[in-house]
Amino acid sequence: MIIEAIKKHHEYVKARNYEVVMTVLIGSQNYHLDTNNSDIDTFTFILPSAEDLALAREPVRGEFEVEDGKCMYKDIRLALNLLKKTSPNSIECFASKNYYYEPKYAAILSKYLNNEEVLNKMLHCNYDHMLYAMAGMAHQLTKRNMRAGKRYSHALRLYSMSDVFLDSIQTDHLLELLPRDYQEAFDAKRDVTGELDAYYNQMCDYIAELLDKRHDCFEMTEYKQAIEAEGLKLIENMQQELMHYYIKYIL
Repeated sequence: MIIEAIKKHHEYVKARNYEVVMTVLIGSQNYHLDTNNSDIDTFTFILPSAEDLALAREPVRGEFEVEDGKCMYKDIRLALNLLKKTSPNSIECFASKNYYYEPKYAAILSKYLNNEEVLNKMLHCNYDHMLYAMAGMAHQLTKRNMRAGKRYSHALRLYSMSDVFLDSIQTDHLLELLPRDYQEAFDAKRDVTGELDAYYNQMCDYIAELLDKRHDCFEMTEYKQAIEAEGLKLIENMQQELMHYYIKYIL
């Protein structure tokens, strides 16, 4: 069902005359925390047209509502620049196991995104900014207007991701919550009674503080520097291959 919805969103963006590359699922389904009422939100990466490139137009981005959720789209150049900075949102887009590749780009994308070792290096290309972004997102959660349980569930996703992110490139997938966090995030997401709101809000604040400390205490090593350099190079290679293939295709 999910893959069919992703394909449908992919076609919605394509129907707007964009050159689509891939569409990925974002949100709670990626963490197995969705409910029966969860929207299906997707992100589609597009390539600039030949006219856009010739006239040096600004990269395109946008979003629109559909019957089952939201379609967001962004020029691949913007998307890969965000990946170079590294943030939880960019990691989710590229690490999601729920995606649809436009057939003509599938071989290039699979070489990078379906190779776990290669992908992990790409997702570890900026340790400092990633930890900074995680802490910033956690602090934003403490102020957002949403149910306390849902807020805490989001915070636990960030906390689990930071554990895996800091461990090594050989660890579990970045979007899989650690067992100690999963059940609590699952229960918090579904809590509608409000009885635990004080606890959830307090723990959300606590996680934001912990992520601040992880960023402040982070120390770069030669090993991590090497991973960053290799990850950046892989991202640049993927972007060049996609653009070169597309230019050859339209010519």
